[in-house]
Amino acid sequence: MIVGVTGASGGLGGRTVRMLAEAGHRVVALTRDPGAARAAAGRPAPERVEARRVDFDEPAGLPAALAGIDRLLIVSTDAWEPSRRIAQHRAAIDAAVAAGVGHVVYTSLVACDGPPELLNSAHRATEEHLRGCGLPWTILRNAIYASGVAELLAPAVASGRHVTNAGDGAVAYVARDDCAAVAAAVLAAGPEAERAGGLAGRTLDVTGPEALTAAGLAGLLGARLGRPVEVVHVDDDAYRDGLVEAGTPAPVAAALVALGRAVRSGQYGRVSTTVPELTGRPARRVDASVVVAS
Repeated sequence: MIVGVTGASGGLGGRTVRMLAEAGHRVVALTRDPGAARAAAGRPAPERVEARRVDFDEPAGLPAALAGIDRLLIVSTDAWEPSRRIAQHRAAIDAAVAAGVGHVVYTSLVACDGPPELLNSAHRATEEHLRGCGLPWTILRNAIYASGVAELLAPAVASGRHVTNAGDGAVAYVARDDCAAVAAAVLAAGPEAERAGGLAGRTLDVTGPEALTAAGLAGLLGARLGRPVEVVHVDDDAYRDGLVEAGTPAPVAAALVALGRAVRSGQYGRVSTTVPELTGRPARRVDASVVVAS
């Protein structure tokens, strides 16, 4: 069985390639930068990993790049514009169909079936296209990465004030390594497991083991800093204005405001058991060691 992973030079894709290769699987690392994909794969790369160049903005070459792949992970792209991201993902799915890929796994976002803001619309449209493509599929709805907590709290390190528009909403932050381990487990399942009832046709939330509010994050940060951190609740307009004044580009500020609004509504608070069920170990918790950037 040959497993393909897109975005293989990125954080999630690279980890997934490395985990699969270390477990002895043959992996095709798909990326715009094959050299970076080989580096991300680590030591097993020469023996088990083949790197191929792909660009979702160049759909004509995608079927050839996916030739021979039995199971494919499509890691969602980082395009900010939903229309471009949708086009990229559809091109990858259509190429998988044309190349005869046996099973497609897609990394989506928890709560993308909620209000159509931020990138929910892109993930939802991709999920719909995947479900209708005719191939066996599995959707992994990943929670917000725990690695982003340090960046979120960076202003509070200096000021002692964590400003947020998320209210009392909570987030079940997930470790990127856990997302990669889940993806690797699904990709490695193979046709025998699928025939036994496996993971085809399932949509799984991939989250951390607990949901943290802004107050919870401030508490962790305060423990790390050795001093209290105040939570300052503001409305959406004030939060956006503060971000822009601090130098955040307007499109990014708008996305962060939308994210806070979604958190406030409770969309990101649900906790799943997908990580322990598919990896055999507990999901990692957010603790004081990861709330400050190193």
